[in-house]
Amino acid sequence: MSAITIVNLVILAAILIKDWGHNRVTLFPIVRPLLLSAVIVPFVLPKFDAAGGGLTLEAASVVAGIAIGAFACAMLRVSVDEEGKGWYDAGYAYVVVWVLISALRQLFVYGCQHWFTRDLGRFLVENRISPAAFGDSILFFTLSMVVATRLGILLRSRLVAARMASAVA
Repeated sequence: MSAITIVNLVILAAILIKDWGHNRVTLFPIVRPLLLSAVIVPFVLPKFDAAGGGLTLEAASVVAGIAIGAFACAMLRVSVDEEGKGWYDAGYAYVVVWVLISALRQLFVYGCQHWFTRDLGRFLVENRISPAAFGDSILFFTLSMVVATRLGILLRSRLVAARMASAVA
């Protein structure tokens, strides 16, 4: 089993174990992916492409991760109890989104290594994208998806709490 497969499985398992069921919105689970990103990204930055096609690919992967993270967040039911505490419920739709994205990401990586290696190499050369930037873009996609989901949970719980407060007032 390759290292990327293990990382994909660990991320998927961690998200599903933490999110499955009825969970309270607290600060640490929201901040945890931000802290994780703050630890991981500096190791990536020395090979980070600051210009050209690599930067474009890395930025596009962040945008795609945010969009899919927002979609995953939309699969959650967010509510606020009588005390004003936020809760979210992750059901089968949320699990399906994460499993599908993880499987597609793994399939893409496998395809890059085995099916369309030559075409990928040509694409990278023609667009002046370094292999490091290509790898970074996969990492940035994953991290931005997780961060977007967490921030979406926080934002949605705050919006529901504000609606409840205005309805009561």
